[in-house]
Amino acid sequence: MVILFIWILLSVSLVIGCIKVHNTIIKGLFGILAGLCITVLCFVGIFYYLIVFKVSNVDTSVSSDGEYSLTMQAVGEPLFFGPADGQFILKKGEKRIGKVKFSLSNDGGNISRDTWHVTWKKNQVEIIIYGEEQNDEQFLLSFDGKYKINELNTKYGKTLDELNEIAEEQTEEEQNQQEKTEKSHSLDDGDGEENTKYDEDGYPMTEEYQRYKEELAEVSDYIQTKSDVFLDSYPDTKYQLEFRLTSKGWPFAVINKKIDENTGAVTELHLLYNESHIDEETDEYVLQEYYYDSDNTEAASPAIVDFFLIQKDTLKVTDENTKEWH
Repeated sequence: MVILFIWILLSVSLVIGCIKVHNTIIKGLFGILAGLCITVLCFVGIFYYLIVFKVSNVDTSVSSDGEYSLTMQAVGEPLFFGPADGQFILKKGEKRIGKVKFSLSNDGGNISRDTWHVTWKKNQVEIIIYGEEQNDEQFLLSFDGKYKINELNTKYGKTLDELNEIAEEQTEEEQNQQEKTEKSHSLDDGDGEENTKYDEDGYPMTEEYQRYKEELAEVSDYIQTKSDVFLDSYPDTKYQLEFRLTSKGWPFAVINKKIDENTGAVTELHLLYNESHIDEETDEYVLQEYYYDSDNTEAASPAIVDFFLIQKDTLKVTDENTKEWH
């Protein structure tokens, strides 16, 4: 701030000098320097506004009766690896009845729809925010405008003991995961790629990849015919199923695509195989929304819609009804 104040004084002094001085050469020099200083000040002001003051809506949740709405807003941008500032706006209809500021320590990451969880209750709404560098934090916003903040003894909804157990399980499963990854990516070996045949969708004609296709088709059919989340958000849409592979060779499918007629923006539903799910009896697939501009560049981070389990032997699909990684 001191440097900024000095820079403003310098700019003002140069402008005054440009006005007062009668020597044409010096007057022109002062004018050029004043213009440069003012230009720098403008850029600094814009940068400062974006970092500190700019407010942008991140996500909105509405109560089941539609009477109340809660919006999570990002305020500014996190600087380097610092915390991200934000605020919750609680409204009844169009009237604002509550505003609570918060700070999220998320390893320099921005505030996103994946960093909060909302539960509507009889007389209040409960919000829990998650960050990489902090414990979960609970916000209780009453419909009378009062609020309460609590730091929880959990991280991403799990206690320290549960996290330790998960870490131990992950350590035990590392070898199995590595073996599975090597098996799934055996196509990267030169000899294997020469001898591997592919189907019309570019999938290897191996037992494993053909099983993935069968599971993708089964889960996709379940989502597009039985999932309330899909039917509510994508009514009157035609059945779609387009098989693809990620850059790392993992299977996924595009099961819906919506194009905004005015802007050309595209929203796609991707059903992706979850390679981190280790189970002898089931595979897991995650449903995510992907957002693209009209030029096919990514417009925002993908958003998780739901998770699904499928039995490998019977192909029975189970909706896990969660948006959280687990």
